[in-house]
Amino acid sequence: MTLRTFVAAVVLLLTAGCSVAVPAEKAPAVGALRMSGETAVPEVGGTRPLNPRPLNPRPLNRAEQLLPKVNAQPWAAPLPVVVQSASKDMQCSIDADGAACHLLTDVAPRPGDIKGQCTGLSEYFGGYAVVTLDGGAQYGLCGNGTSPMEAEEVAGPAFPGPWIQDGQTVRLGNMVCERAPGAMTCAHLRTGHGFMISRENYELW
Repeated sequence: MTLRTFVAAVVLLLTAGCSVAVPAEKAPAVGALRMSGETAVPEVGGTRPLNPRPLNPRPLNRAEQLLPKVNAQPWAAPLPVVVQSASKDMQCSIDADGAACHLLTDVAPRPGDIKGQCTGLSEYFGGYAVVTLDGGAQYGLCGNGTSPMEAEEVAGPAFPGPWIQDGQTVRLGNMVCERAPGAMTCAHLRTGHGFMISRENYELW
């Protein structure tokens, strides 16, 4: 699978579950997401409007837990943004409502995570993780076993960037993604769905 084919595939995966892209400035704030109900409290004397306040706030989802760690400015590039780790072990496509990452290391998918049958000469490989607004998180992809980064080294042009460094966390719209050494975590603020993909393992939620 070439880089161009991979990018086209992840763009299709992202747009299939994202009918509307939510710009960062219009995505919900974490406080609004936590509020599960409201109650009204009168002001002293009863002359002022009632003030709503949170009642029984729900636990933070994985994306909300990552929000305080955001320390990288969104890249000045059209969405979806294709980024690569500085160590060249991973490429990701990140949109305002979805993300897809491919790790150079192929961690085999668990049987319950295999979706559908591959056609032709392609096989179902691990190393790929996707989360979309409507489709939740999935792992694995049909392909020929050649990673985009391997194909780039053989015949493709050098990756132009942007790059993501270990320890960086970025937010694009409703998506929050964190890069750690050998791993990437992406989660959706509204749904809480996401994935962690690493050299040794992966998680879906």
